[in-house]
This record gives sequence, structure tokens and C-alpha cells, in this order.
Amino acid sequence: MNDTITLLASPRDLKRKPRDLRAEKKIPAEYYGKGKENLHLALDYQVFRKILKSAGGSSIIDLQIEGEKEGREILIHKIDYDPLTDEFQHVDLKQIERGQKIITKVPILIVGESPAVKNLGGILTTGKTEIEVKCLPRDLIKEIEFDISNLDEVGTSVKVKDLEIDREKHEVLEEEDTMVISILAPKTEEEAEAEGAEEVGKAVSEEVATEAEEEKSAAQASKESDTEKKGAEK
Repeated sequence: MNDTITLLASPRDLKRKPRDLRAEKKIPAEYYGKGKENLHLALDYQVFRKILKSAGGSSIIDLQIEGEKEGREILIHKIDYDPLTDEFQHVDLKQIERGQKIITKVPILIVGESPAVKNLGGILTTGKTEIEVKCLPRDLIKEIEFDISNLDEVGTSVKVKDLEIDREKHEVLEEEDTMVISILAPKTEEEAEAEGAEEVGKAVSEEVATEAEEEKSAAQASKESDTEKKGAEK
């Protein structure tokens, strides 16, 4: 497997809690595949981080498990992150089968500088940042590069159908007219002022509504208090 990256893993003792593994800078991982026995593994945190950066989720990886002589061809299928620290929490590794097409997501890499942005003040916006494709494992690609150096007019847009990808090998599972990149016109001074005024008006309206609700609640509370007093006097 000279064309792949190697990831080392060790069998994981399920008696150990995942948080204990993470404290040792290890990541709990699960290996699975069609007709394959699920394996509980542990990965070195820093090693995995480097491999993810270079291989991404659409490159074949040679999984070498401690105690096994033969490697396993896998893809990084899913990663769970800590919602607070964004650190890796768990990884799913999926076995691939040569000759069987697989579905994966390929990131879109934007390179270059758009003259419409640099010289005309256009605003670069992005839609799709990755596209789903179906292909054979040997045809997997890490990313799809798009050079925006030729986008020299405000209002220009790039759609999925404009991406350079070998469509004989890769079946694109996205709508061809889906927007990927768009160069919007810069806001005029009047538009910026109008937008600012609208935001201020919205904030004032919300404040007024809040005050009205508070006054209504206070009046209701006062009314209930008077009713209780009258009841007590009787």
C-alpha cells in the first residue's frame, strides 16, 4: 500500500472508560465494515490529528492494528468532537472493498485571489464547501481545487457543474446548479445606513415590546394582589 498513509492503532479494553483514554491523549475508535467484525480500538491523539490533516476523510488509509500482520484499508468515516473544546472524542473507521463503489464527501479548496474582490470591492461568499461523490476506492481524491483568479466581475457565481472533476470516474451526487461561490456587489453607503437604521429600529421595537410585557405582567400581579386582599377582608 505505497499510495496510502499508515495509521497505527491498538486494541481497546472496554473495561476502561473513554475519559481515561482521553486523559492519556488517546482517542476511542470503532472499526467496522461489511462482513467484518467490529473492533474497539485506541488511536494516538497527535498522530491521528496529523493524519486527518494530510488525508482528510476521502483518502485511503492503511490501518495497522497492534498484533496483526496485515493492514486494513479504511476511510475515516465519522469524527465526534467535544462541543466545548472541539477536541476529538471518538472516531469511526470504515473498511473499504476494492472494486466496490463508495460514497464520500470531498472538500472544495478555494485558491487564488479574485480581481472582483481585490479591485472592485466585491464580497466573496461560499455555498457548498464540499460535495458528495460516488466512485471506486482507487479513484478517491482528497479535495477539489478551484482557482478564483479568473473571477473578475461582480455578480459572477460558480456552481457545482463548474467544478473540475473527472465525471467518468466520479458520480456527483449534488444538484449541478447548486451555488459554490458567488461574488456579491459591495453595499452602497445608503444601503449600509438603511441596514443600520433597520437594526436600530428592530432593537428599539424589541425593547419596547419587552417593556410592554413587563408592564402587563406587573399590572396582572397587582390585580391578583388586590383580589387576594379583598378576599381576605371578607
